[in-house]
Amino acid sequence: MGKKLNVDIGLPADDSEVQAFTRIVSQALFFPAVDLDVWIKREGPENIRVARRKDGVVGGLIVQRMGQWFGGRSVPMGAVRAVGVAPEHRATGVASQLLTTALEEMRRDGVPLSALFPATQPVYRRPGYEQAGVRLTYRLPASAIDVRDRTLHLRPIEPADRDAVRRAYSERARRTSGNLDRNEWYWQRIFDPPPWGSQTYGYQIEHEGRAEAYTVFAQKAGDKLHNAHHVELVDLVTLTAEAGRRLLTFFADHRSMAKTVTWSGAPAEPMLYLLAEQASNIVHRLDWMLRIVDVRCALEARGYPPAANTDVHVEVVDDVLRHNHGRFVLEVSDSQGRVREGGGGNVRIDVRGLAALYTGHLSPADLKLAGYLDGPDEDLAKAALVFAGPAPWMPDIF
Repeated sequence: MGKKLNVDIGLPADDSEVQAFTRIVSQALFFPAVDLDVWIKREGPENIRVARRKDGVVGGLIVQRMGQWFGGRSVPMGAVRAVGVAPEHRATGVASQLLTTALEEMRRDGVPLSALFPATQPVYRRPGYEQAGVRLTYRLPASAIDVRDRTLHLRPIEPADRDAVRRAYSERARRTSGNLDRNEWYWQRIFDPPPWGSQTYGYQIEHEGRAEAYTVFAQKAGDKLHNAHHVELVDLVTLTAEAGRRLLTFFADHRSMAKTVTWSGAPAEPMLYLLAEQASNIVHRLDWMLRIVDVRCALEARGYPPAANTDVHVEVVDDVLRHNHGRFVLEVSDSQGRVREGGGGNVRIDVRGLAALYTGHLSPADLKLAGYLDGPDEDLAKAALVFAGPAPWMPDIF
């Protein structure tokens, strides 16, 4: 790969470079001292990119290829994680070059989106990422769960059930904006957590021959004197209100030992509407960031509202990936988008603002207030119609 700022970016040349990368990441991101060989085997060494200078490996990152659901369609996405630079090489452009090179590789491979969870935002805004959705963690006192409904059958998840569980997840995820189309690596994290993680338990609800809901959770010990233990949900999917009530009953049945139940859910979490009172709290919020890697491919890959039969003329400003810089016309009909170059460029938008518009995280009016977009009200109204949908969120973290 190319050399910029005296940095060479590429696959690890050998095991010593892999080990150098893992040591840097462990220090940079305060990762626990775990079996790094097991960690790298799970990640896949082929997904690592390292940065080298004359004195050796100075940083690196991992890109996992997955997808994200937008408008009922899975859009290929590169999930960037474990970005780390050795302390003595920080603030020298290494991270920016790592990210830019990774983005260029994604584009060559036909991956139009990239997402990440930032430890700090400026380093990711420079190569073109912007906040585009939320991850919310809810905490609910087990004693506040007033639902008692055992109508549906609930049982432990067996290995033979995993395909049915995946189908249930996909059915829910495609209705959202931003949920992952998980790859094998992520499903392994759900079903077979690493040896240094907490023991997990899985249960599913079957109804009429399909998995209608499931949960995977860990039990975290707390103050034993007051039975202040906690149930932390690793994964939660419900497809019907009946299944939601059965799972809430199941969680309530832990109240003799567990003080709270926590999970990551939607901005307007449907499970909470099954309760009589507003008893939950949002205890953590982290906005994930998105980068439009290829404007044309990204706009054509997602789905659109059935009523949005119109076109939007945009001028995209991209100061990093020059192939995105220019004018495009997005023509939408029958939930499908078609893109051609040219047009009037009526809506002028920075590629960072386009990420937030693409997911529906910010409206055109809000993006105009943020300084990312400008254009006539009539054209902004068209853009609002085209990108309308559920608020973008993601229960997973990577």
